[in-house]
Amino acid sequence: MSKRIVVIQGHPDSAPHHLCNALAQAYCEGATEAGHQVRQITIAELEFPLLRSQEDWQKGSVPQTLGQAQEDIKWAEHLILFFPLWLGDMPALVKGFLEQVARPGFAFNYDDKNPFGKKGLSGRS
Repeated sequence: MSKRIVVIQGHPDSAPHHLCNALAQAYCEGATEAGHQVRQITIAELEFPLLRSQEDWQKGSVPQTLGQAQEDIKWAEHLILFFPLWLGDMPALVKGFLEQVARPGFAFNYDDKNPFGKKGLSGRS
């Protein structure tokens, strides 16, 4: 059964010689050959500001440069994220990307009955 897959390549340097780039490319090729529909997001190629306040995260608008990324994530049935470990964690650029795209109203929704939020991206692996 064919799936809609989004591959998110999170190495902060978009140069092609990095392992993350090779892994993401190999995954895309393998998934395409297996009959899946594949889209790719390369975070290093996107320009966006970092969030600096809770209010901006909750009420600010998603940067226009990330609109397509949100559409791709919404379209996907399966997401895969490649990134190197920097200081034992994901690079700041990946964290900044996730904070921008996974805002209230997209990744989850608040309501009076569930103050912890309702999942907006349910059903994805």
